[in-house]
Amino acid sequence: MNRKILVIALVLLLFTSCVSTMKYTWTKDNVTGKEFEKILVLVIGKNTEARAIFENTIVQALAEENIYAENSLKLFPPIISIDKLSEKAIESKIRLAGYDAVIVSSLVDIKEQEVFEYDSFYHPYPYRFPRHIYYGYSYAYSPGYYRQEKSFVVESRLFDANEPTAEDAIIWSGQSEITDPRSFESAAKEHAYSMVKTLLKSGVLLKH
Repeated sequence: MNRKILVIALVLLLFTSCVSTMKYTWTKDNVTGKEFEKILVLVIGKNTEARAIFENTIVQALAEENIYAENSLKLFPPIISIDKLSEKAIESKIRLAGYDAVIVSSLVDIKEQEVFEYDSFYHPYPYRFPRHIYYGYSYAYSPGYYRQEKSFVVESRLFDANEPTAEDAIIWSGQSEITDPRSFESAAKEHAYSMVKTLLKSGVLLKH
């Protein structure tokens, strides 16, 4: 491979968006994939802004795969405390609204640790080809430093609303670990797209 092609390949690798799948998942034994018609996305949490952002981002990630879903803000508005509703009341509202599946996401753990980082930066150096000049990059380092790293573990579960009991209804679960997110939006995007990719890869959720 000549140097020009190598540089182009490295640039594409660096700037191409890559969504990873979840590391920790569970799938119900003998479950078969379904094309759900109407999925409810419900995020459990007291922060209304974060809830809305996460729900809408998951809905968008599903929509991009031609899977229809809605957020739960109309069915369970912030003024309603979901944890005070009975299981039957929740099931009744979901079924009356015509949902055949529910994705429930919640924050289950926050991890903190001290990590050491080097201050590094790219140092460009030119190399010449006939009629063109290309630039390569090498790393330069300065003394490092310690910082606190915070990771948020978000768990999502997929329920088949057509099953008679909660034990029968849960067919899949998975966890995302989001490290030092810049904002609710970046955390929601990282979780939503990895979750949808994992669901499709597992075969539990099918595209229309």
